Amino acid sequence: MKISPRELLLAWMTACVILLAVSFWICLPKVKVWKELNAKRQAVTRRIEVAGNLIAQRPVWEKRLQEVALKLTKYPADQDVTADYLKTLETIVKDNGVTLSKRQPQKEKRHGELYELAIDCTWEADLSALVHFLHALEQQKVTMDVDDLSVSLVAGGKGMLKGNFAMICLYTRKGAPSAAPAPKAPPPAAPAAGGI
Repeated sequence: MKISPRELLLAWMTACVILLAVSFWICLPKVKVWKELNAKRQAVTRRIEVAGNLIAQRPVWEKRLQEVALKLTKYPADQDVTADYLKTLETIVKDNGVTLSKRQPQKEKRHGELYELAIDCTWEADLSALVHFLHALEQQKVTMDVDDLSVSLVAGGKGMLKGNFAMICLYTRKGAPSAAPAPKAPPPAAPAAGGI
């Protein structure tokens, strides 16, 4: 049996198509895996860069932490601090022309060696008084910060604003127990008694 050049060409082309189909069928999952690995590699590279930047900025963050630590007031472990912070808040409010219609202290929260007291307030003032109040608050020697400040116009009040905010007060305690100690490891089990 003699194979014509045309049949030889068709057989060769069919073999090439089958080879390409098999190669595509085998390599396609590998290409997907390669793309996923490449995406993961790029994500890890970005995370390494971010971590490197944070490590490089460590002295700046440590300096800022020292500045904040200097502002933290230390109170005795059993002293109620609510009155002190309400008094400080009242002084700042009166000096800057802000009216507080509600002051509601929340329960003290502990975060390790740091304590937090939130005071929910409802206020009314003009824009200038509000700005002066926020600036005066920033200048205090105690750590007090405004959280969740809402502002809206007073109906019929020309230029008057009203809203709510939460005053967050941070401090430490003298003689307060530090964070909960790590649980102790159980004692080793006694060896089993010997046979009879």
